[in-house]
Amino acid sequence: MNILLSAIEPSADRLGAELLAELARRGVRVRVRGLGGPLLQAQGLIPVAPLAPAAMGFIEVLRHLGALRRQRAALVAAAAAELPDLFLCIDAPDFHLPIATLLRRRGIRTVGWVSPQLWAWRPGRKTTVARAYDELLCLFPFEPQLYEGTTLNAVFVGHAAIDRGRPRQPEPGTVAIFPGSRPAEIMRLLTPFLAATRGYARVLVAEAPGVDLGARLPPDARLVVVPADEAIARCERALSKSGTVTLELALAGVPSVVAHRVHPLTWLVGRLLVRGIRFLSLPNILLDREVFREFVQHFMVAELSTALRIARPPPTRELRALVGPPGVVARVADRITRGGRP
Repeated sequence: MNILLSAIEPSADRLGAELLAELARRGVRVRVRGLGGPLLQAQGLIPVAPLAPAAMGFIEVLRHLGALRRQRAALVAAAAAELPDLFLCIDAPDFHLPIATLLRRRGIRTVGWVSPQLWAWRPGRKTTVARAYDELLCLFPFEPQLYEGTTLNAVFVGHAAIDRGRPRQPEPGTVAIFPGSRPAEIMRLLTPFLAATRGYARVLVAEAPGVDLGARLPPDARLVVVPADEAIARCERALSKSGTVTLELALAGVPSVVAHRVHPLTWLVGRLLVRGIRFLSLPNILLDREVFREFVQHFMVAELSTALRIARPPPTRELRALVGPPGVVARVADRITRGGRP
């Protein structure tokens, strides 16, 4: 099977790598080219272009437009040079939709994994998504119905966070911080996160693959850099950026606080475009109530510290019922190898 795959964000790189590992476990022979980070490349992906630095937000993306255009051109050229059986796009809809639309018109089967957040902003995109993909693999059970009235085959497969993590063994006096994987996230969040956790005996600093946080840390014996899954397993409580990790923390039962900060212009534009949602973190959005205390854009270190100290365990069982059942990547592998047939 010849797959052209694109995963330009760290979370997408992880999903793609999990999928390739599952296909290898099944003995499915695949040749995979495209865009991906260190995890995908370790699973055998042949890169067609260097990845631009991971970015989120309007202003942050503008800085890398040239590299993003080169990445798009490289994908189109790769599809023309060797026709793939499948073009698989993981998340990043603004980047992927134009390419998927073009390749689908050329007769290539296109699959999107992770629905755009139509429930948060730009619901009219559903027709654009329907033109781009033959099939869309959705993380949450309410998402397929958002595409009613289109020809798109939208299927709920679940969120891979349900299958992740290791057994929890919280260590007394230990807190974890998750400052992100994108350079802009780390620049804006690492310093206040460190300041907010000064009173703890040990601070686990969660590091994403391909990111060197150790070089950014001050000399402090309390600070220990570990992979994210280890940080979740060992910490008593956590301070995290927004994103997939908030759901992983919630599913693991970790009392947590979420903080988010972007470029001021990105913040202003986002407030104009995003309507109808009260929360930023996935656990709060899914349950439509404050599971984790959130601080968005404007916050003080003292506020983070106080909220972290009094954070309560999340309703893990309730969340698991919304994002399960387990076996998400296996279900995606089924869809990929069966050509979208049930």
